Formats: sequence, C-alpha cells, structure tokens
Amino acid sequence: MSEGDGRYRQFVEASSDCMKELDRDGVIRFVAGLGCAALAPEGTDRLVGMRWLDLWPAEARDMVTGVLDRAGAGERVDFVSARRTGDGPSRWWEVMVAPVVAGDVLDHFIVISRDVTERVELQAALEAIIELLQERLNETVARSVSATTQYGTLLERLETEHGARRDAESRLAGVREQLDLANRARDLAEAGARQAQKQQAIGQLVSGVAHDFNNMLQTVIVSLSGLQDDSDELSPRHRRMITYAVEGARHATALTRRLLAFARNQYAQPEAVDLGDLVVAFADFARHGLGGRVGIEVLRQPGALPVWLDRHGVEQALMNVCLNARDAMGGFGNIVMEVGERVGDERLPGLAHEAGGLRQVFVSVADTGGGMAEEVRQRLFEPYFTTKEGGSGLGLAQVYGMVAQAGGAIEIESETGVGTRIRLVFPRYPGPFALDE
Repeated sequence: MSEGDGRYRQFVEASSDCMKELDRDGVIRFVAGLGCAALAPEGTDRLVGMRWLDLWPAEARDMVTGVLDRAGAGERVDFVSARRTGDGPSRWWEVMVAPVVAGDVLDHFIVISRDVTERVELQAALEAIIELLQERLNETVARSVSATTQYGTLLERLETEHGARRDAESRLAGVREQLDLANRARDLAEAGARQAQKQQAIGQLVSGVAHDFNNMLQTVIVSLSGLQDDSDELSPRHRRMITYAVEGARHATALTRRLLAFARNQYAQPEAVDLGDLVVAFADFARHGLGGRVGIEVLRQPGALPVWLDRHGVEQALMNVCLNARDAMGGFGNIVMEVGERVGDERLPGLAHEAGGLRQVFVSVADTGGGMAEEVRQRLFEPYFTTKEGGSGLGLAQVYGMVAQAGGAIEIESETGVGTRIRLVFPRYPGPFALDE
C-alpha cells in the first residue's frame, strides 16, 4: 500500500460515518469509519463478505433491493430507514448509495451511512411538543371566545338590571381578568412553539457544523503528520511549531467530539489516566494557547494520581477554566495549577465514601484577578450565563457536565479583589492502572 493510500485510509477511518464498498452483486468488500462501531459492536471485520441486503430487516429488503437497482442504473440514491443493531433496539440511519462506473460499466457501489436516531427522535419529540402547545392554544382561544360572550351578556344585563349594578361591575372585572389571563396564556404558548422550533434548528446547525469541521480537521492532522515524517528537512523551530499545530488540531478535534456528543452523534470515552501527567502536558500546550503575557506554574504531588475519565473532555475543561482565569486577570499575570491527592470531604455531593474516607484526586486553577460577586458565583455554571461581552456562556457549563459525568465535584474559592480558585475533584481510580510510555 502506498503512502498516499495509507493516508487516505487513515482519513476514512477517522470519519464519524460508516463507509462501505460493495461489489456489483451487493457484497461488502471494504468497510471503515468510526460510525461502523454502532453497526457491528463485536468488530467490523465480520461485515466483509456479507451481502449488504442481509443487514436490513425483512420488511425493508424490497426497498433496499430497489435502491441497489436504481444505483446500478447510474442514479445516486439517498434514504432514511430504521435498522436493528445486534441485539439492541432499532436505530435510524441516513444512507447514501452511489455507483462507481469504469469505462461505462458499473464497477462497484459506495455506501455511506450515518446514525441519525437521536435527530429523528428529537424531531418527533419537538413535533409532539408543538402539537401539544397548539392544542392548549386552541383551548385558550376557545375560553377567550367564551369569556368574550359572557362579557357581552353582562353588558346587556347592566342596561336592564339597575338594582344589581354594583354586583355586575364586580363580575365584569372578574371576566376582564380572565380575558387578560387567557391572552397571556396564548402569548406564552405561541412563544413556546417558536422557541421549540429555534432549538430544533440550533441542534441541527451544531451537529452539521461540528461534523463538517471534524472532517476538515482530519485533513489538517494528516497533512501535519506528513510534515512530521519529513522533520529531518526542517529547522528545530519549524519542528516545534508543527508540534504545536498538531496538538492544537487534536484539541480542536476533541472539542468537535464534545459538540457531537451534545448533538448525540459522539460519546465520551473514559479511560484510566494519570491526572498529574495530563496536567503537566496540558500546561506545556496551554502556555502557547493563552499568549506570552500569561504564565502557568504547575505544582504536582509526587506519585501516580489515577482517575477514570475522558482525557479530551478534561483537557477541554481545563482550557475553559484557564481562559476564564486569563480574562479575569486582563490577559496579564500568572496562573497556578495544583494537582494532587487528598482524603474525601463529606461536604462534596456525588462522591461515595469508604471506610476512612474516600481518596480523591484534584486539580485546581488559581488566578490573581478581581474575584467574583456572590450572585455571579451562584450562577457560574448555568448554560448561556456570561459576564463577558460576546461570550457564549457555554464554557463553564461544559466543565460542570464533564466533572458530573466523571462522578466528581467542583469547589470554588473567590474573594473580590484577591482572585479565584476553581478545584475539580474526582474519585481516585482503584483499578489496574498502566500508562503507555
């Protein structure tokens, strides 16, 4: 296999889709891509040599046969259908089938599948919510019409029942209040429906952008890796800059994984990690990412500090915390990161305790900024809450989600005019622990 073919295969296998090559009879002869893990959890090698038609349930095979016939006639076919994965529940797949012709003769088929189960289920849930809101809106409008009729009836009675005028005015005020409530309920229902449609559009946008950006990043990583292979022809400074570029691209790839996880297209991959080694390596990279006017000092306790978490998730969380620390210091100052081990504190939620207390591993990030007010501290991890102009309000919400997913907790120490310390605390991993050198 040539170097170009190897890089092409590496690029294909890094895709989050499931890519298959079928011969003219519809038999699978090549399969690659991260998305194939959901199709064949026990290993994708078993798919080679199978008829693609046999992967589909009996009720869908006539449709799939028709798709192959249309593709064999030279047409690209796109469709969405449900298919069971192993012994698990059925999942929805978005499939593209395209013919490959050589010398005016069909040579083989290319099939690209994408798991869109969460998108289909989200769309169905949103449609159900909108339908429910519409029903409530119709009920509210009906009550408004009824209340209006009652209002007119009361006005007629006022003209004929002079002796009950005071009582009628009181009842009239009550009807008016009901009308106001009905109008407000209708406005809220309409606003809820619009918000649901906006959230659906945002979810689809995030998923699409993250997926395309991840594919482009794979091209960047492959190209930079090619330059590293010829590093003997580069100066030491150029080799160092390429190393920083590769590390940055990998961090960006980790960020797209977090976005795809939010859109339910990717999932966290926890593993046994030495938090001390991770923080030291992260600090070397972050010193360049934060700018030359911000220094980072790492204080590490000796010995192994094993934890069970998603490596890319904790790196992204530390970058978010360090970026906030840099902004709090106005882009100038020194950040102190401390990583070590301690005995558990009963005040921490979500951490089980053993006899003698739980052994915990922590990493803290301290700055010398202006600190934060109590009302800001209480809302610090709320999604979309931000005190920075142009900020998204999602950075620290992502930190909170990563720590909670790892079974940990967050401690905050802040004093106005002195600075802030944010400490991420995790249970020490008790299982077998070995790191690749």
